[in-house]
Amino acid sequence: MPAGSPAARLGPDGVPTAAADQMAVLLDVSAIVAAADTADLNHAAAKAWFGRVDEPLLLGALSLGEADHVLQRELGQPATLALLDALTSGAIRVVVPTDADLVTAAALLVEHAEHHPRLSDALLVAAAARLGVRRIATFDRRPLAVLAPRGPRGERLLDLEP
Repeated sequence: MPAGSPAARLGPDGVPTAAADQMAVLLDVSAIVAAADTADLNHAAAKAWFGRVDEPLLLGALSLGEADHVLQRELGQPATLALLDALTSGAIRVVVPTDADLVTAAALLVEHAEHHPRLSDALLVAAAARLGVRRIATFDRRPLAVLAPRGPRGERLLDLEP
């Protein structure tokens, strides 16, 4: 298997290494829905992005519930089952929030209250910080851009793609 493939970054016990987490991409629900829904305006871009990404893919546990809700509403149970297949096959790994993630998310929600951020977005940003992940796949950039940490010169420390 190629050295850069997601499976190659697994430890001997099959658990991703810390380096794999840092190279990983967190998935926002908008990227999952765009890839699944052929009627979505971002479908072609999402399919192309998923086709070329070679890093481990991570999905926040709260985002999983949100994805199920949107997929069931827009596309029905087969779309949710396809997501579950991606999860059980190891193509996407669920990231469970820690207590520290919850504290960080709460602080982000308070700090950016005027923008009405969602908990699922704040938890993605908190998990990214904890894991050292620098990339989030999203087509809903504004909420995440508001929450993304900034460097000393005001630069965003998270890359939002595709």
